[in-house]
Amino acid sequence: MFGLVHGFGFSFTLRESLQFAGNHLMTALFGFNIGVEIGQIAVLLVLIPALDLLFKYVIAEWLGIIILSALIAHVAWHWMIERGERLAKFPFPKIDAAFLASAMRGVMAMLIVALAVLLANSWLKRWIQSPKISPAKDVIAKRPASPAGLPPKR
Repeated sequence: MFGLVHGFGFSFTLRESLQFAGNHLMTALFGFNIGVEIGQIAVLLVLIPALDLLFKYVIAEWLGIIILSALIAHVAWHWMIERGERLAKFPFPKIDAAFLASAMRGVMAMLIVALAVLLANSWLKRWIQSPKISPAKDVIAKRPASPAGLPPKR
């Protein structure tokens, strides 16, 4: 689900280049996202067994993880620098009353969401930890027990 939500944010930048969408932009965007997710799963289905074989027969797992991590960090560094250059071309917003009011609304929204998450979390913990007593057991539990610990006779 996170990938789909993230993909919608990414795909809205591509909405002008999505051909054949016509009046069905959301369908085209959804199809684009599903295609991206299927592509990611296909890459993982090929890459995970290949890495397993590589780590089993070619190189030690710890060394392979270090090398792959260094390669990923190298690529990420270049992507970050490239996107940072593009971001530097945009002007920063002016800090005025409208900006501060918008920031305050954003902070308030985050606080409300955090409070809702905390309340839901505490409610869920109480619900999971509460003892589940069926009505029949509840009636038996309320009867006075005999001195020997046996239920009273009728």
